[in-house]
Amino acid sequence: MKVHIMGSDQRIVRCARVSFAKDAEVDKERDKKLIKYLFENKHASPFEHVIIAFEGEKSLWLGLIERVSSPVFQVYWTEGYIYLNLRNFINAFEHIPQEVKEEVKKRLPTTYAIIEGDDTESYSLDSSYVIKKIETSSGWIGLVDRLELGTSMDYYTFVVECPLFVARQWHRHRFGSYNEVSRRYVSYDPTFYIPKYLRKQSSKNRQASIEEQIEEPWNSLFLKKIKFYMDDLLTLYKNMLEKAVARELARGVLPQFMHTRFYWTVPRISLDNFISLRRHESAQKEIREFAQALVELVGYRKSYNFRL
Repeated sequence: MKVHIMGSDQRIVRCARVSFAKDAEVDKERDKKLIKYLFENKHASPFEHVIIAFEGEKSLWLGLIERVSSPVFQVYWTEGYIYLNLRNFINAFEHIPQEVKEEVKKRLPTTYAIIEGDDTESYSLDSSYVIKKIETSSGWIGLVDRLELGTSMDYYTFVVECPLFVARQWHRHRFGSYNEVSRRYVSYDPTFYIPKYLRKQSSKNRQASIEEQIEEPWNSLFLKKIKFYMDDLLTLYKNMLEKAVARELARGVLPQFMHTRFYWTVPRISLDNFISLRRHESAQKEIREFAQALVELVGYRKSYNFRL
């Protein structure tokens, strides 16, 4: 049986620690304690960024669905492979083939030991922070990892830094897993995206812009005011923190131009849907640039034969 795994013990930690904007740090002993904490306290989302695929008949896939009682258990079968993330692997642990367990134990020794209630000195790391990174006008995107078996469920993990309004559009694509920086936990000075010029509203599409600058002096005046108000709101935010206002409330004054960062683990079928929709001329320019960056990072495949 062929078993393929995307991720490592550190991947779980990175996707948890992005909440604190500390996803680049490595401290093996603290990392191992964090994985145990996440597991014991059912903080499940960081485990979704590790993907397991193994050869199996459709009957094995249906058997897993039948045996696992959790109503939120998710496992997929396509083109001879069964796919599930580590969260679902844990929930189906008693029913997973032994060959798959052995490979998970080898590739994620800390996590496997925690599942079994054991200890281990071993800890697996990602090979790099990102494989490749592309800058856009409003932020950047990096390819963290890929699992490509030539199926519609090939998987990818990206780390994205972009303005809040782009992230909220991105998160509408729900077939995937997200972990994001939280300003409940961090208080470092945020950065902001300021466009080089302000685009005109399209007269033909209520939700779209056209690649044409608004007239002067309004363009320069508005940009100057945007910069002024962002600086002013940042000062207000910092003053509130200095006076012991809770971070979860103080963050409310920060504008949508503020950058955020998140991890996105997504199957090919959903990734191609994102690219198809967000490269369309009616999509917002900033997210169109990210969609094009995705094509440059991992390519684009033909649309799938589904109605929706």
